[in-house]
Amino acid sequence: MRLRAGERRIRAARQPYRRRNRRVYKEFESMNVRLKNALVLPNAGAKIQHGEVCVENGKIVYVGKQNDKMFFPADYEKDCGGNLLVAGFCNAHAHSAMTLFRGVADDLPLQEWLFDRVFPLEEHLTEEDVYWGSMLAAAEYVRGGTTAVADMYFFHATAAEALRKSGLAVALCCGTNDIGGGNAAESLEYMESRYNTYKGKDRLKYMLGLHAEYTCSDALLEGVADLAARLCAPTYIHCAETLKEVGECSVRRSLSPVEYLHKIGFFDEGGIIAHGTYLEKTDIALLRDKNITVASNPSSNLKLASGVAPIYSLLKNDVRVALGTDGAASNNALSMFREMYLMSCLQKERMKDAACVPAESALFAATKAGYDALGFNGGEIAVGMDADMALIDINAPCMRPLSDLKKSLVYSADASAVLMTMAGGHIAYENGNYHIGEKIEDVYRNAEKCIKRLLKAAKGGA
Repeated sequence: MRLRAGERRIRAARQPYRRRNRRVYKEFESMNVRLKNALVLPNAGAKIQHGEVCVENGKIVYVGKQNDKMFFPADYEKDCGGNLLVAGFCNAHAHSAMTLFRGVADDLPLQEWLFDRVFPLEEHLTEEDVYWGSMLAAAEYVRGGTTAVADMYFFHATAAEALRKSGLAVALCCGTNDIGGGNAAESLEYMESRYNTYKGKDRLKYMLGLHAEYTCSDALLEGVADLAARLCAPTYIHCAETLKEVGECSVRRSLSPVEYLHKIGFFDEGGIIAHGTYLEKTDIALLRDKNITVASNPSSNLKLASGVAPIYSLLKNDVRVALGTDGAASNNALSMFREMYLMSCLQKERMKDAACVPAESALFAATKAGYDALGFNGGEIAVGMDADMALIDINAPCMRPLSDLKKSLVYSADASAVLMTMAGGHIAYENGNYHIGEKIEDVYRNAEKCIKRLLKAAKGGA
């Protein structure tokens, strides 16, 4: 019997992990590294010229002026050539394996994009598809300086395997729905099992969550709220993404999506909402009071004509704002540079104020805010932090002249300026070379095979 989209999505998310016949899995190699002759840009304080950063067991143990007399047992020393060393980016909302769908569902509004194009493809999604789609995303992440990601998709163990091979800090987010039927009790049992599996791991965790209010039954929504309270765990959900979503929720419940989720206790342990495009003053106050982060996705919201989030109002009212790319099916890039640029510039237009949401705010949203929202120890270059950093070419045309480095990162830089990305002390990308656990050519080849099979299956082929 052919499964309905929602039922298929839930079953896919619950399927047990079966290891493929591949070589023995090794996440990544973390070395003791000495980064010398760098222009270090801490989140706070002045930049450090001729700076040095030392990394031991995946942690930053020294930040300061280069000190050639200091002994450090480095496995690898790198002369940074005077280039700019910055904190790695945190992609606070992504569907990594949807790189496979890049370019196959363009120029459509959200509801048609989701129900007519994406869900039919996802009915046929396999573990192998998620592996290679996630590997392709990992390559794009590290090529662009991203070192942490909140990944909401299926086959969680497989996605974790693929993403962790690059050293990325990964928060797996459950995106279950039961729009096409399903068993809420079984879904909740699966979530609790996954949560306990990853609990206590340093750079790999699992967040309780659901796809959205409009794709989930009351039993499932309330069940996750109760589970979060019992486990004292934060939650994650798409929320207030479109006017249609907000309007229909208001008709059904006489409440906004935020008000409804607040009412059932979904936010009681804190957490993250993705998008938050349409928020009233009352919604913003509830988000602030419950310590909810808004993971904004400017590019995706623009491309789907969903709207522009009220970032200025959120920040003004002390709501934490992080940045995400959403999936490559709706963005279509996984570039945090582009998200920073749009976050700042869209608010300037929205508020008719060129000083509104400056570059520094966008850079913070793309780094420290995301790390804090996900509960990871990073987002800044400081002693004790995870060694998540990116080296930026100061001789890239987009970085010259060297006037204001933070503003250049937000307004003019792009992934082409990234020379190296270090994630958890592992050099995942350096000068065109990927160290992500698979040959980049194999990633490209297998990703192409996967999407060709999915497109054929969605059209009714074998």
